[in-house]
Amino acid sequence: MMNNSENSQAKTTGLYAKHYGILQAIAERLRSGGSADVDLLLEDTRRAMESYEICRDRLHAVQAELNVQINRS
Repeated sequence: MMNNSENSQAKTTGLYAKHYGILQAIAERLRSGGSADVDLLLEDTRRAMESYEICRDRLHAVQAELNVQINRS
């Protein structure tokens, strides 16, 4: 059985993976020429910025936790 900390971490990890996948899909669509639909481009940009911020924040949190663990020794 997961405790609250483990459950929260699993949700956070899942959130990171979800948004990383969104960024990958958008990047691939852009690399392959994607659609010429400017409205889709605008929506992709909005989604990419949101996903980027979520991923960036998670990476910063992991970096901070790693620094705590490294400095424990």
